[in-house]
Amino acid sequence: MSAERALGSVGAVFFDLFGTLLSLAPLDDACDSLAPGRGGEIATRWRARQLEASWLRTAMGRWADFDVVTRDALRATLEELGVEPPTDLDTVAEAFVDLPLAEGAADTVRALREARIATGVLTNASRRTLDMVAAGLDLELDYLLSVDAARRFKPHPSVYQLAVDASGLRPEDIGFVTANGWDAAGAGAFGFRVAWLRTNPSAILPAVGAPEPVIATWSTMSSVFTR
Repeated sequence: MSAERALGSVGAVFFDLFGTLLSLAPLDDACDSLAPGRGGEIATRWRARQLEASWLRTAMGRWADFDVVTRDALRATLEELGVEPPTDLDTVAEAFVDLPLAEGAADTVRALREARIATGVLTNASRRTLDMVAAGLDLELDYLLSVDAARRFKPHPSVYQLAVDASGLRPEDIGFVTANGWDAAGAGAFGFRVAWLRTNPSAILPAVGAPEPVIATWSTMSSVFTR
């Protein structure tokens, strides 16, 4: 697997949002309020349930936006783990809106823009949530793309097509950054130049025949997409 090599100049770089541009670490604290001492366990299972439901809904053609998926996943997680759900489930579910930028993310976005490369977000988040998150970020972004426009979730090709349609660029002229192996596989198969923020050094790409991404860190990211 390639590591920290240059992919060459691109016209735009799109970032995944949850767990990539934004840190998921605070979810542990939000979930700890539901069952003290079990926040990490709940948050990890919640995220897994959330993604599982998004993939199933896409495969089954049963669309609901990510806010609905997120609340349903939290409810299912609490039931599975035997935790009494709060009266107002939305308060905990809204923790995704308040997630902070990952360390190094802002510097990377600024470096890319200084290199005259457009930047954007391509996310599973609903339009509502994306707009709320973006309003709180001190970042200049050219594109804010939600899967709501495709009514499918990543890694469906129609989602990655949104970046092509918005930017007017060919897939091979678009960079994509994600911390999720399944997302790296989907974007690479679509034709993007993918940089994978592999948080687990032992993780490998899903065996689905997708091109190998470049493995990068926030400190090396801008050099991956510039000559």
